[in-house]
Amino acid sequence: MGILGRLKSIVDVGFKVLPDAPALTPQQERGLALGAVYAAGDYLPINALTTAAEPHIAAKILEQSWDVHDAHSARATYRFLLDDGGHRAIYSCLRGYLNAGWDLSRADERARVEQATREIPAIAVQRGERPDLALNYFQSAWPLRAMMQWYHPRRIVDSVAAWDAARVVHVSRFVVDAGYLPADEAWAAIDAAVRMVRPEYPSWAEFQLGFLAGRVFWQANAGFDAQEISADYRKYTNAGKSLLGKAESPWLRLPW
Repeated sequence: MGILGRLKSIVDVGFKVLPDAPALTPQQERGLALGAVYAAGDYLPINALTTAAEPHIAAKILEQSWDVHDAHSARATYRFLLDDGGHRAIYSCLRGYLNAGWDLSRADERARVEQATREIPAIAVQRGERPDLALNYFQSAWPLRAMMQWYHPRRIVDSVAAWDAARVVHVSRFVVDAGYLPADEAWAAIDAAVRMVRPEYPSWAEFQLGFLAGRVFWQANAGFDAQEISADYRKYTNAGKSLLGKAESPWLRLPW
């Protein structure tokens, strides 16, 4: 787990505000709000494109958590999240197979997994994704599908674009702090994330569910154990509840 992942989970999430931060334009405020769940969950400034970390600390986190170590690799990360489909592309190949009940009989579960194993590789090839990778993602996400759902009615989240969009903002904070890219280039990437994600959801509440599902989807395939995933899920669920309930939240000030 990365440096930020080891931070203590905050139950009653507050918002960190930099009093001397430059004023945001309405466009910047909307873009920054895509990463507010990270700002709330990890207690980062919610009103500025920064982590308030020293450059060497930001660089260390980028190297450990993102394999980003210069401008070239930062731009490659933007391409993955925005142009190459991030995790939302591979999720779309197998989302329907994860949309199964949590109380299946062993026979039904075995039949569904066997069907997915037969069919997912071909779907992945049709969509330009690696079939082996798509199948690995399905197999790792299947036991955790109950955490990747809408609440009412219960069904698997349609899109994890929120996960990709939030990460554009999150990585931008560190990239700017490390001095790898100028702020205007980071804001341009964030604007692209806004255009990418807004058609995917009707509200901030559903954006939050897409973020949570995407994070579980990634963690399951990245080797996190169930205890780590559950603790992380609670942390960012609490962050989302705070953003949806506190008057000073950008999610309440800005309509989706």
